[in-house]
Amino acid sequence: MATDITLNLQRHHVTIAEAMRIIISFDGEGRPIVAFRHGTNYVRGLSGEVLLKRALAPGQKERRKLPTDERRALLAELLADARRMIERIETEAPPAARDWFERIRRWDVERLEAERERFHAIYKPVSILPPDQYRALVLQATEGCSWNRCHFCTFYRDRAFRIHSPPSFREHIHRVKEFVGAGLGLRMAIFLGDANALIIPQPRLRELLRVVHDEFAIGPDADFKGIYAFLDIFGAERKTLAEYRELAAFGVRRIYLGLESGDETVFRLLNKPGSPAEAIEAVRTIKAAGIAVGVILLVGAGGERLAAEHVQHSLAALAAMPLGPEDIVYLSPLIVPPDSPYLAQLQAHASPPLTEIAISAQLEELKRGTRAVIGTGAKVVIYHIEEFVY
Repeated sequence: MATDITLNLQRHHVTIAEAMRIIISFDGEGRPIVAFRHGTNYVRGLSGEVLLKRALAPGQKERRKLPTDERRALLAELLADARRMIERIETEAPPAARDWFERIRRWDVERLEAERERFHAIYKPVSILPPDQYRALVLQATEGCSWNRCHFCTFYRDRAFRIHSPPSFREHIHRVKEFVGAGLGLRMAIFLGDANALIIPQPRLRELLRVVHDEFAIGPDADFKGIYAFLDIFGAERKTLAEYRELAAFGVRRIYLGLESGDETVFRLLNKPGSPAEAIEAVRTIKAAGIAVGVILLVGAGGERLAAEHVQHSLAALAAMPLGPEDIVYLSPLIVPPDSPYLAQLQAHASPPLTEIAISAQLEELKRGTRAVIGTGAKVVIYHIEEFVY
């Protein structure tokens, strides 16, 4: 084979690289999924959106979704790069590569772009996932958010909250499986969407989880290792220890809760349901049931005047939680749209938003403080919501 072309064949994906300047990976259907091209990284989601990530300077990154013209141009370049590399190595490539090459050649820009319409006929927008679940298979047992009034969040404002019936959920799953196709091999877990799917009353949730188990093998030795989901605090406090134990028996491995802040004033300013104290109690109950947690803190919440209280009381809340090696604390720099009611709340509290420099400083303070209060327990991970595309 050409000495500057590298081919890496895996069970569920293939990667082709040219002199490490161009690297493109494809899923089992032959769709491009990630690429590195001349110093810039790209991620193409199932939705057809393409995320660009590149370093601008030490400590500075550009993260953005490509607009239509730029996305189409990039896809054309990636497919042309792939075909050119394949042509150079095809005659000498191992037999196992030939089928991969045919799958890749089936795609052109128009077909890739048509996937966007197919995706939106199956899914409501998948607005956000925790970073450890970016490669999960999302199944929307619910659509939207049952609270949908947090001042800082606009992810679900475009849709009403809805819980699927077992028949409609099964139909959704069948359409997902058909759409993802051989790309399912890259999906290692099930993420039960949307914003707080575990708010579903337990009898209905039990039915929906049975549908999931009808459709997928789930367990330590299966392709899908477990089920994961968000849960808001006002939903968390409604479930009993016995109900969480039942969820654990269904394969629920980790539940993600948006604490956002351990400070009562900041918490109210964000218009979060529940309270920091209820979040602590919910985490204790979930952990007692044998389920891990992911606790999310917003870096910069509360603005300048409340910054010290936000840090101090958030660390105190984490210290009160029995976090262990299977748990994750996510530190997420707060990004607020200009028209967000949160900004009006900050103004009412005479607490201007933190500058980027101040947010970076608080991130480091929370990182150090979190590691101090949890010791060698939970992982501490930075959560940039701009780096997500599904």
